[in-house]
Order: sequence, then structure tokens, then C-alpha cells
Amino acid sequence: MRDERTALLDVVESFLLQRHDLSPVTAENYRRRLVDFARWCEFTLARSATVGDLEGGTVDAFLGHLRLHVSAQTARSAWVALRSLAQYLANRRIHDDGGQSALRLVRMPKVKEEWRRALSDDEMFRLMQVASEGEFGHRDSAIVMTLLGCGLRRGELVGLRMGDVNLRERRIHVRASSSKSVHPRDVTVPIETLKALDLYLEDYPEDARDQDAPLFTDRRGEALTGNAVRKLFERLAVRSGIRDLCAHMLRHTWATNFHRSGSGSRFDLMAEGGWSTGRVVERYTKARPFEERRRAPSPFTASRHAQKEKRPVERGPSPKISALSDKRTAARGNSYAVV
Repeated sequence: MRDERTALLDVVESFLLQRHDLSPVTAENYRRRLVDFARWCEFTLARSATVGDLEGGTVDAFLGHLRLHVSAQTARSAWVALRSLAQYLANRRIHDDGGQSALRLVRMPKVKEEWRRALSDDEMFRLMQVASEGEFGHRDSAIVMTLLGCGLRRGELVGLRMGDVNLRERRIHVRASSSKSVHPRDVTVPIETLKALDLYLEDYPEDARDQDAPLFTDRRGEALTGNAVRKLFERLAVRSGIRDLCAHMLRHTWATNFHRSGSGSRFDLMAEGGWSTGRVVERYTKARPFEERRRAPSPFTASRHAQKEKRPVERGPSPKISALSDKRTAARGNSYAVV
């Protein structure tokens, strides 16, 4: 029977098993942060961490340690994992505070938001050019164009299989197993990306075109890994002169260009990007360049068009002339005529 004296690490695996909705990456991050807390408790308290150590004062001290010696972002990540575990324990009455989470009053560590920028137009076209050069130009170009045109995450890119790409329907199917949101979705393939994928698939061996075969492979024909994509973009950063270039920057660029080009509504952007909240859309979508905003229609344009479209009777009240005023005007005209 588990209670507050149970070793903390003994309940972690059960907790992660119940949280099957988490993506593999998120689950591994939760496990790492929970193990860090258990090790910190062992070092600080000189004993193994127990379920009872999951209380406000101890967790606050641990988060303060992470903010000071690691980073505020790591502290926030640990706060999320610990709060989720505390809620799990409260729901099962293993460790709670009056039926509620023991960490419900622990505040989330503040993190200074660092927005990753989008590529400028010149940088984007320069990257497209250098990616198409070299021994693996068709493959690297297809990778860059898929990220720029479809906004895939790095994990979603390496998780693609041959059967997930339908060039005729201009569709890429993102599997739930590779998606951070743990939900499958279909992504539209723009014509520019379609051409790059078509050129790449011309070089793909016919005998290896199984539906479950990886779409992007290395020189040995094995599935490309996330680490291999990271190294690819490190090389592209040197060749293009874009020092801060990384694969995820292309997702920001895609979202910004989707908005700039009017490729769809805000809801379309959420569906294509695999986002569930509009706040994430605001984080990824950057404002249009100043020169482009300056060429946009004036804020008075709609008002002027509406005024032009009005019927004459809607422009304003017509003057009302009575019969008496007509007689007065005629009499006045006659008096002027007599000299």
C-alpha cells in the first residue's frame, strides 16, 4: 500500500504510465525532472526522497536551486512535472492537502520569454539556394522546403514515412506518434515544396519505396535522426552565413509567411501547425516587415469604399422645399426685376 513514506521514484513509473497522453519527448522530460528532484532531496536531506517530500517548502527550495544554478526555463519545466505528479497522487489519496494537490499553492517560476525570430526573405532564399547544392542537394533542399512550406517540427520531419506523403493530393500526414501534440493531422503541401519533394523522390531507390520506409534517409539508407537534422542545419548555418540558424526557426518562418500570404485563417494556421491554442499562434507568427506594411491599404480604405457605394439617398438628408418658399423666391425675383 503506497503512502507518504513510499519512495518517490517508486511512483514515477506508475504516474507516467497513467499519463499515456504525453508525447514520448514530454514523458522523458517529466521523468528527467522528477529524477532530478529525487536526487536533490537525497543530497540535501541526506536520505532517499519520499512521496511526503512533495510539499510546498521543499519544492520551492528545489525550484530556487534550479533558477540559480541551471536556468529559469528548467525550473519551470520541473514545476510542471512536479505539479502533475502531485495532482496524480492527490487524485488517488496517496498524498494530498484536504483532497487537493499538495503543490497547488506553489507558484510557477517566471521565465523571460525569448521569441525565436523568423528568417528574412533574403535569408530564406539564400538558405534555399545553399541547401540545393552539394552531393545531397535534392534531399537537403526537400528537407528545407518541407520545413518552410509545411511548418513541421523536427521530430515530425524525421518521423515521416513514404506512405505519409501524397504528392497528387498535395498532402502530408503527420502521425500521432511523432507529433508533440499527440494528435495526427494532415498538412497542405504548397507547390514549391511539392516540386522539391518530387525531385528528391526521383533519386529514391525503387526497391526501397515501401509505405513504411523512412522518407528522409542518410547516406547508408537509414532513417534520418533528429540529431542528424541538427547537424545538417549547423552546416547550412555556416554555408548561408545565418549564424543563429536552426531547424525550428523555419517553423516560425512558415507561420509568419502563412499569415503574410493570406494562406488561410487563424484557425487554418492552428490546424496546419498542430496547435490547440491561439496563444501559440501569436508566439510563432511575427509581424510583417515595415516596407510591406507601408504598402498595405490605408486604414481609411474601407470607409472610402463604403462611402462610394452608398446610394444618393443615403449620403445625407435631401433639402425639403415647401410651396410657400417657392412663392417667396418667385416674388423676390420679380421685385429684383423692377427698377
